[in-house]
Amino acid sequence: MARAWWAWNRPEQTARALLGAYRASPAEVRDRPAIRGIVDELAERHPRTNGVRELHDAVARAV
Repeated sequence: MARAWWAWNRPEQTARALLGAYRASPAEVRDRPAIRGIVDELAERHPRTNGVRELHDAVARAV
């Protein structure tokens, strides 16, 4: 679902979906290059959006 939200230019919904996915299965978010790319782009383009900093920190910490 996060990819769909991202394609529809909905950063807050994207972050929320990715946080949910990360909580359920961190490796699915952390280890997939395409998803990591979305996380990095979110952090770069939408750093003040709810959930983006938490998501980026969680994924970066896990590496």
